Amino acid sequence: MRKSVKVSNITCAQCAKTIENYYKKQDGVDAKVLVSAKKVIFNYDERKTNEHTLLEGLQSIGYYPVINSEDQIKALRKDRIDLFIAVIFSIPLLWTMFAHLNIPLPVPDILMNGYFQWIITTPVQFYAGRRFYKAAYEQLKNKAFGMDVLVVIGTMAAYIYSIYQVFMHHGTSHHYDLYFETSAVIFLMVLIGNYFESRVKEKTSDSLQALMSLGAKEARIKINNETQTVLVEEVKIGDIVVVLANEKIPLDGTVVSGTSYLDESMITGESMPAFKEIGSKVVGASMNLTETLEISVSATGSDTVLSKIIQTVEETALIKPKVQRVADRIANYFVPAVIVISILVFIIQLIISKDINIAFSTSIAVLVISCPCALGLATPTSISVASGISFKKGILYKGGEFFEIAHELKAIAFDKTGTLTNGTPKVVGFYGDKSTYAYTASLEAHSNHPLALAVLEDFTDEYLEVKSFNVLLGIGLNGMINGKNIYVGSKKILDQLKIEQTFDTYETLSSEGKTVIFTIVDGILVNMIAIQDELKESAKNLILELKRRNITPYMITGDNEKTATYIASQVGIDKVFSEVLPHQKAEIIKDIQKQGFKTAFVGDGINDAPALKMADIGFAIGSGSDIAIDTSDVTLMSSSLGLVVDAIDLSKATLRNIYLNFFWAFIYNIIMIPVAAMGFINPALAGIGMGFSSIAVVLNALSLKLFKFKYKENEE
Repeated sequence: MRKSVKVSNITCAQCAKTIENYYKKQDGVDAKVLVSAKKVIFNYDERKTNEHTLLEGLQSIGYYPVINSEDQIKALRKDRIDLFIAVIFSIPLLWTMFAHLNIPLPVPDILMNGYFQWIITTPVQFYAGRRFYKAAYEQLKNKAFGMDVLVVIGTMAAYIYSIYQVFMHHGTSHHYDLYFETSAVIFLMVLIGNYFESRVKEKTSDSLQALMSLGAKEARIKINNETQTVLVEEVKIGDIVVVLANEKIPLDGTVVSGTSYLDESMITGESMPAFKEIGSKVVGASMNLTETLEISVSATGSDTVLSKIIQTVEETALIKPKVQRVADRIANYFVPAVIVISILVFIIQLIISKDINIAFSTSIAVLVISCPCALGLATPTSISVASGISFKKGILYKGGEFFEIAHELKAIAFDKTGTLTNGTPKVVGFYGDKSTYAYTASLEAHSNHPLALAVLEDFTDEYLEVKSFNVLLGIGLNGMINGKNIYVGSKKILDQLKIEQTFDTYETLSSEGKTVIFTIVDGILVNMIAIQDELKESAKNLILELKRRNITPYMITGDNEKTATYIASQVGIDKVFSEVLPHQKAEIIKDIQKQGFKTAFVGDGINDAPALKMADIGFAIGSGSDIAIDTSDVTLMSSSLGLVVDAIDLSKATLRNIYLNFFWAFIYNIIMIPVAAMGFINPALAGIGMGFSSIAVVLNALSLKLFKFKYKENEE
């Protein structure tokens, strides 16, 4: 049995490790965590466990499953309450930092009172921060030392030492150092980061929900020449479903009665409606545009094309190379090492000085000075600055994984329609008597077909009155204008009327992937119009630039082979895959990856979602579907493909900046921990040192603002 559960407080790869380790111990359960979508996907044996037990297990280790909208509201409210408490009680403690740093600003005496600080720190420490204690407990139990363990150790060290100081100096007027503000502010900063990260993920993790909503909820089945409306889940293979115009096809099947046009853009990505007749295959969730169809159902449940898309998006997200936060990986070794060092320092100092206060103070200084703030800030600060720069450029990043992978890309695959092309058909050639264009346009004015819209956009004169208008499904249009019998349609209309095709350029236009329509007036062929989805101006230069960088370009499209090959030849792409279904796009990406290439995919349609997820990096065109945008790693807010290169260049600069941050964080700890261990730094200076290390990381991240984009898409 398969079950997907949303979990409100999954924040990092360490959460995934904690959850997966917990369920490894349970027989008959396989749990995989999709961090970016905040979901746990269970595959379990119904004979050994059930859904209720799985959800109870999540709650027992401190994670909150979201089953319905009410749970979602509760989880959001819980996050806001925790953050509100942290803010309210931390502000007075932040004020006291002025006194600790000897800044000449007035601080009320009550704020400097140790007992008062203790009281207002406690709600932050144990209520707002309770989730960190639960997570740290599970991490320690599973021997996975993550950032939660670091946060708990750092805050508890400051909190306990401050309480110790309050009791030691009770009733005295002697000035002494407290670190309650250190404890509270660490929690506050982490909660703020987690809150905003969760809000971003909320907006980018609903792609599967949106995909599921595409399908029809009910179907009209035919039984003994009567129709009955039932839930889609009740339809069986072989049932005959009746689909009226402007209704969704409920399930995959074959047309057994009727002819119509279907909008299959969500499957193929192509804007042109597809003509369907008896024997034609249809796909569930596509839209029936014109006439009633009767369809024999050939697939239900998880076997439908839409279900395969959903499953592919879900599963490829699980196997996609998700680089854990560097700080989390380091923490597995860093945290135990610091704890051991702190204990050893306490013992050694106690032996040498024979003073428990000195020993305790020194060991606490080691813990405080090695607080994970610098390590924790290394990646997010650089990414935050880079995201601000990219936003102004029209590039939206969704996670840190992109910055770690983009510089390794060796292959980039492109969808065709709406990605390499503009996605809107245009008239690119008129052949014949120009005065007859009015006949063509006047008939097309009665149709909403994309080809008709292209003609209407190109035609600038007045329309003529049409009588006896008729749609010839799969062929074209017919009507009477000024007493003349007018036909407009594809080559099929010439064949049906037995009229010879006399334009010499027809074969050339067809070989170039252009769509051609003809106009016949009273049995005479009078004009031919070529229509094409034109290439983006930025496409050709982008492909040239990628080749200069030794990145291999591919085209993967649902369009026909002739059109795909021609478009690819125009931009310089040698490797072309045409007439592929959405889940096949993902399989092609997987095959490219098996060759050892880090691979990106650039697309804009619903049909591109599986490939966007399977690719190491998914680029979505911002003008495309919401699902494509949701499933991608990067959204390009304009149609300019040059942004792909800009995004890669900025990622390289950001990665260098992140590495420099980690270099500083390491050097700081390597130098300062031994200094603190030798007793040269007291906890107060350790707290300042910790703050300084974080400031240094932030300043280095801000240096990214000096980055300049070098690629000029108009340069040959």
